[in-house]
Amino acid sequence: MKLLYTKRSPYARKVRIVTLEKKITMELLEEDLINKSDRLTTSNPLGKIPTLIFDHGETLCDSPVICAYLDNLKESPRLIPQDPKERLRVLHLEAIADGIMDASIAAYMEKNRHPGDFHAPFIQTQEDSIHRALKYFDKHIAELKNLSLASIAVACAMGYANFRLPHLIKKESYPDLIKWYQEFSQRPSLLETRPG
Repeated sequence: MKLLYTKRSPYARKVRIVTLEKKITMELLEEDLINKSDRLTTSNPLGKIPTLIFDHGETLCDSPVICAYLDNLKESPRLIPQDPKERLRVLHLEAIADGIMDASIAAYMEKNRHPGDFHAPFIQTQEDSIHRALKYFDKHIAELKNLSLASIAVACAMGYANFRLPHLIKKESYPDLIKWYQEFSQRPSLLETRPG
């Protein structure tokens, strides 16, 4: 299998962490999202990463789909519970974490594209969404204690927000979440995939 990715993508990082935690071998192929390769646009009509390419040529795109597939390749560690209620809860938390990634990227890109005249209300809307989600996770920290796709997604979201919008990640605002994040980030899989 091959993974089309960029080193700074939090979505691709999520997939990479899953492969490392589950000890799945995968070839990493870095892509340029400005000058998209034929390989990427042929593999994924949206030209987005991460995209997984199977040895037989078929592809999967979108990090939740790829992670769900990878979780079924090996029994241990199980990152998406099989119990229906627990499964939905993990996927729910993953979706909120992915929303933090979406908002962080949107805010960063707006500031990057228009440094002198960015749309302040748009930035504020994205940052408000991030703050609400971080507060939510701070209140539900017990659900992140165990290794799961939810805890991986939250760590990736926080890592990206801290990388691009560090003013948002304040210990005094989310004390339990920041403490958890600092400890969870010492896992070898997170250290190996740290954005930078």
